[in-house]
Amino acid sequence: MNPFSYGTVVRDSCFFDREKECDRIVNTLSGGNNLVLYAPRRFGKTSLVFKAMESLNKAGFTCVYFDFMQVYSVESFVRLYSKTLSKHQKNIRKFARLFSSLVSSLRPVITIGNDGTPEFSIDFANETVDETLVSDLLALPEKMATKEKRILIFFDEFQEVEKLKSINFEAILRSKIQQQQYVNYLFLGSKTHLIKEMFSDRNRPFYNAASQMTLGYLPEKDTVNYIQTKFSSFGITINEATVKYMATVTKRIPHYIQLLAAEIWQYVITDKKIVTKAIVDLCVQQIIALKNDYYMELFDRQSKTKKSLLVALARSGKSIYSSDYIRSNTLPSASTLQRAVKELVNVGIIDKMKDEYFITDPFFQLFLLEF
Repeated sequence: MNPFSYGTVVRDSCFFDREKECDRIVNTLSGGNNLVLYAPRRFGKTSLVFKAMESLNKAGFTCVYFDFMQVYSVESFVRLYSKTLSKHQKNIRKFARLFSSLVSSLRPVITIGNDGTPEFSIDFANETVDETLVSDLLALPEKMATKEKRILIFFDEFQEVEKLKSINFEAILRSKIQQQQYVNYLFLGSKTHLIKEMFSDRNRPFYNAASQMTLGYLPEKDTVNYIQTKFSSFGITINEATVKYMATVTKRIPHYIQLLAAEIWQYVITDKKIVTKAIVDLCVQQIIALKNDYYMELFDRQSKTKKSLLVALARSGKSIYSSDYIRSNTLPSASTLQRAVKELVNVGIIDKMKDEYFITDPFFQLFLLEF
């Protein structure tokens, strides 16, 4: 089996580094405080959180993970969040009674699944989902928790609560959090500009509601050790310089490090014992070739301004609003450029780390260098 993992939550021996970050999550939440964690997509936030959840579960906490990407309406949030909470109650019928006592306008339904276990759902009937109903539901974790068995809620892609602004969801949740003694929250976000604004804007309900934490690129030294150890366990040699080259190509972004390493392992496992720079280059081209149609379609969908900006960013993302950058890359005015940047950031094609913009997929960046 390929020893490198990507595209799913990375666990066990496939997860490396981030020890300090994991400790901070565990210590903050177990200490009774809330935390917001933000970083661009593919930086390993969710895998890190699941690692922290393992430690917290062992310490006696109940960890509830909920992904807001699956939410598309207020009704869908109520249905999905209720079901998620029910999975953390051993006695479903007891949970149904508690649910009915708090959210009295909705009728809980218990069915028997294919495996013979009871499953919780709710019957909306003709009931209107309003602010009061959502407020009652958000109070439920505190009623489920005890001093001895605290509950920790992990809200992934939390910036997507924008979908629920029709009921003023942020303000309702903030109010409930302030009233809860035995529940703490970790908020994750991949649209960094949106999640930072939510917790840093004085006019937003979540202003200063949680300590803030971000993830950077993986350290080179730990990346080298991890890659070399994995390959050597199969009798394959890869020297430090070659791994550093891999780290440079993938920008030390966890998902892409694992993706490239998996492609190389697949290429060499049958008849090669040494990974060379030439093999790395070959595997990089294989990945780009496999994604060529997707990359071409992604590029073709962009406006002329965005196309020019992406080609420019493939070469450099520093000082992009300077007159020299605009002139040398034949870009439009700074105001037009700002709109294009905002739109590309919103859809996750580019992001910003410190003072530099970058294309979030390093293989897409290499694809663009051919233009």
